Amino acid sequence: MDISVLIVNYNGAKFIDACIESLFKSKTSARFEVIVVDNNSSDDSLAVLKKYGEKITLIPNKENTGFSYANNQAGKVAKGDYLYLLNNDTLTKENTLDLLFEFIKSHQDAGVITPKLLNEDGSLQCPGSIFGHWRFWSKTARKVPFIAGAAVLFPAKVYWEMGGLDENLFFYNDDVDMCKMLAKLGYSIYYVPEASLIHFGGLSTKFRRLGSLIEGYRGGVYLSLKHYGVLISVFYRFFAVIDIIIRLAIHLLLSFSKSNRDFVKTYLEVLRIVVFNDIYLDRIKK
Repeated sequence: MDISVLIVNYNGAKFIDACIESLFKSKTSARFEVIVVDNNSSDDSLAVLKKYGEKITLIPNKENTGFSYANNQAGKVAKGDYLYLLNNDTLTKENTLDLLFEFIKSHQDAGVITPKLLNEDGSLQCPGSIFGHWRFWSKTARKVPFIAGAAVLFPAKVYWEMGGLDENLFFYNDDVDMCKMLAKLGYSIYYVPEASLIHFGGLSTKFRRLGSLIEGYRGGVYLSLKHYGVLISVFYRFFAVIDIIIRLAIHLLLSFSKSNRDFVKTYLEVLRIVVFNDIYLDRIKK
């Protein structure tokens, strides 16, 4: 098997069918399999996925194990020489898999590669800081320091060399950690705009917007300590607290509406995590 496509699905019934169908329409010389982990969806996802029968490997979880854990779960049963982590809210173009496959085979220094990500209207998605967006305007493949995790192709041996995705990151920030880990291991990260796909984006966060906000800050605290040490982590927490207090104050002033009251509760929880939660110290030591 050349490529194992790993898809984590959570309440993605609206998109998962089209995502898989677009994969099977790929024109490629690569032999590939599709492995889908469903993280205890409450919508019609399982009904949609079960219709594929033996065409896919379906792993139905009884709880939402998180994005990183589920990808590693799929990776452990994968047979491919390459692992292609793909978001469930994507549409693959016919030549995307083939272009990525040929590129990674010819670049032995590549730890991971990604295609050009397009919005539904065909406009370009540029991940990361606005100051780095210029890198993704390139028309030809180039090395970049950061890519989004919506569609990423690894040599399987590299994926496991970096330990897979960090399961301390339930959702969000996994791509930041991935890029940091690969850089530490000496691998290159490539953006391959000749290959492209549509990424609708934000699908999962629409179902749990407030939960994603919490995980964003939680992951930031964890990564600041993991990659930069205690001193930088303290600085990160300090500035995060200032940011949170400002946002909390704004929502308190507007707390006459239910949505703002929900944000107040969420930011109070975020504040507790950033100030008091040292669980990550123990996890890193392990």
